[in-house]
Amino acid sequence: MELRVFDVQRFSIHDGPGIRTTVFLEGCPLRCAWCQNPESFRTDEASTMTPEAILDEVLKDRDFYSVSGGGLTVSGGEPLLRPASVCALLEEAKRHGLHTCVQTSGAVPEANLARVLGLVDLFQFDLKHMNTERHRELTGAPNERILRNAAFLVERGATVRFRMPLLPGINDDDENLTELARFLVGLGVTTLELVPYHRLYIDKYTTLGLEPRLKDLEPPSPAERMRAVERLNRHGVVAEIDAG
Repeated sequence: MELRVFDVQRFSIHDGPGIRTTVFLEGCPLRCAWCQNPESFRTDEASTMTPEAILDEVLKDRDFYSVSGGGLTVSGGEPLLRPASVCALLEEAKRHGLHTCVQTSGAVPEANLARVLGLVDLFQFDLKHMNTERHRELTGAPNERILRNAAFLVERGATVRFRMPLLPGINDDDENLTELARFLVGLGVTTLELVPYHRLYIDKYTTLGLEPRLKDLEPPSPAERMRAVERLNRHGVVAEIDAG
């Protein structure tokens, strides 16, 4: 059982609680216009590693996890495209007593989520746009499966931290934020993490010979960030801005 890994990032502090090691896996069913990890699209950017080899790397920082409440985060791309391999990695992490987090777009079969459910302490789940046609334009896929999977995890009692990339003029309008808040409150969820768009990823596209679709988009200003927070708050959702 092997995994295709394009990066292992140690001392991560924005990928779950505490100090963590984030393992980035190749492959994604979406093509988000703002994707921060275009390396996940390219098979020649990844290395093949066994779960045991990955854990050998992860466990180098075990002392930091113990004092900070950190652990292993599995990201991508979309890590749940290959649930059998990820299960093997998560089982190995649990054998060593590590806290586990999975970052997911939710754009996978429900069975893939069900397969890892008992091995994941925290899901970080991205919601990108509530209008399915707009979602398709921005990511290459509609959002119905994603919304169903969000409800599935909550209904099964999983610990889920919902997040949304904050894209000025794209998903920060009142209509989208109102629909987002309505959806979350309907699930019994009253918190959301907003991740402001940034332009640091653009150099990656240039290196890979790819064209970033949102290369001219500016990051949200402090006023735009606060306006989004206030809009969500008005509809019953406490929004926090990711500091990273």
